[in-house]
Amino acid sequence: MNGEPVTYAAVSAPPSGKLTWETVIHHNLGLDLGFFDNRLNLSADLFIRDTKDMLVPGKMLPGVYGATPPKENAANLRTKGFELAVSWYDQFNLGNKPFSYNLSFGLSDSKSVITKFDNPMKEFAKSSYYEGMTIGEIWGYKIDGLFQTDEEAAAYSKAVDNSYVCKNIFVTAVGDYKGLQAGDPRFVDIDGSGRIDDGEKTADNRGDMVIIGNKEPRYLYNANIGLSWNGIDISAFFQGVGRQHRYPDGNNMMFWGGFARPYSSFVPANFLDNVWSEENPNAYLPKIRGYAAQGDRSLGHKNDRYLQNIAYCRLKNLTVGYTLPSEWTSKIKIDRLRVYFSGDNLFTWTKLKSDYIDPEQITVNSDARTYPFSKVFSFGLDITF
Repeated sequence: MNGEPVTYAAVSAPPSGKLTWETVIHHNLGLDLGFFDNRLNLSADLFIRDTKDMLVPGKMLPGVYGATPPKENAANLRTKGFELAVSWYDQFNLGNKPFSYNLSFGLSDSKSVITKFDNPMKEFAKSSYYEGMTIGEIWGYKIDGLFQTDEEAAAYSKAVDNSYVCKNIFVTAVGDYKGLQAGDPRFVDIDGSGRIDDGEKTADNRGDMVIIGNKEPRYLYNANIGLSWNGIDISAFFQGVGRQHRYPDGNNMMFWGGFARPYSSFVPANFLDNVWSEENPNAYLPKIRGYAAQGDRSLGHKNDRYLQNIAYCRLKNLTVGYTLPSEWTSKIKIDRLRVYFSGDNLFTWTKLKSDYIDPEQITVNSDARTYPFSKVFSFGLDITF
């Protein structure tokens, strides 16, 4: 200004004047059992954990406050869950040689609910809670398939206002692309208001939005298998999640392809096979519209049709080894020689509808802009002198 640098000061958001420690009260019931001379073992644990005075963004304040609401000891949380582990070990002779094997399986689950928070209207805001809220819940719209004809789409458009959830179709689009058409998603008017929207933006009145999933992992499990016979040993470790949801973000081009950004240099090889057309009326993805997955456009609004269940089972490790007979190795002054192969992340089975996204990758970044887990192959020797 007037040839001089302008100096200024900024006031940071004020902290809460009353902060204290969170209090955690843990109740659990455990059980350990052994059967058949401890060949079969079972360990189970049920727990309830109450977190009092949880440090969270405080109650919503009017805009005239002029700053981000400070974190306060404003919420109580209750978590209920269980952990279960079962294992079996046995040995018998096979071909006059001892054959031993072991199996183990673990399963755990938990669910957390807000039991106290000063939000009586249950209003939604970024990082806000309400009493009765399940941590991780995902709200979204219902989609009842894709329109198969322009006439069907036009009739629905006259009966139900879609402009709130389809701004790219009603506001941005021009010419022949304007308005609902064959291949566009059919949002369900759940509350019968004649307009697709999120109502008063409260848990008790969210218009046509309902809870369609939860982003927290449920039913985490693992399994181990081990075999040993005549110098041969095999072990396998499986790990997975039974249920977890994610909605692909607008820049997830490995999922959305041209729906995210038309100029993307990455296009899935089977992209057109999954896009609606008159020749492909049963396609998973709708009529192609650029940027449809961005912002407040039709696919940018979370919905049950494109919500992904990223449950998976992964073979985390497979190891196969062979130990040479001691009468062979003793001749060269070696007590034990074992040759082995080991592979990590060899196979993954998942419900995620993409061949290009790792189910654990999308939990780190919903745009899937992180490196997936790599397959690792190892060969080696274990030598004991």
